[in-house]
Amino acid sequence: MTITWKRNAAIAVLALSAIFFVPRVVLAADASLYELTENMKINKFTNGSYRSATSQLAGWANVGTPLCPKALVVLLSPGATTCRINATGRDNINTGTGLGSFWGTYTVVVQGDNPVDGPEFVVSTGAFFGQMDFSPALVNRVPYGTVKGYLVSSATGTASFTGVFRLPFAGNYAGPETGGATLRQVFCPLTPDVNAFAPYFGGTDVAYVDTASDAPNGRCINVQPTELSLGEPTVRFDISF
Repeated sequence: MTITWKRNAAIAVLALSAIFFVPRVVLAADASLYELTENMKINKFTNGSYRSATSQLAGWANVGTPLCPKALVVLLSPGATTCRINATGRDNINTGTGLGSFWGTYTVVVQGDNPVDGPEFVVSTGAFFGQMDFSPALVNRVPYGTVKGYLVSSATGTASFTGVFRLPFAGNYAGPETGGATLRQVFCPLTPDVNAFAPYFGGTDVAYVDTASDAPNGRCINVQPTELSLGEPTVRFDISF
């Protein structure tokens, strides 16, 4: 019993001393999560087919957001710029319209009893839910979708948010359905058709569609080597409060 108590106390002290983490990155959105795994199936009903999926996501939230409250950061880790977020998300989307709902839970985690692996010690929890519009991806074949929702945090209460799911795509693909143009030229004509990280992906030009006001803005965002899971490009979920 004494050994277990001492171990737990040590973990708690370590957690409080490293409650918010850096990488010291400046996120373009208030928070950015990446889809590490996804289990998906298609369910057919009399009123249509539905795409149902469960995903595990991880990423970072900026200090001062409902996911990363400034008061807690100032108290426990002055100078930190981000919080680490783990989430489990589920959705159910009509494949004909691209419309549906999403919901799930999340945790704010810090380094626990292994300083080498990823953070795992839970310091805050919450839930989220809302509506999805994946018609750009499922109906119009443009690789993104949007959400509007709410989160309920054990630390900050309830807050509304909007988000954009950005699906990675091979920008150098040019098929008959594109008229021979690359997907970068189709989706992102304002961005030069060059990706400095293409050699890292075996010569494949991998990108996300950039957006403004929930619509493509003519530019691409290069997928970075840090945006991979087991070597594969991930879906990126940018959240704004």
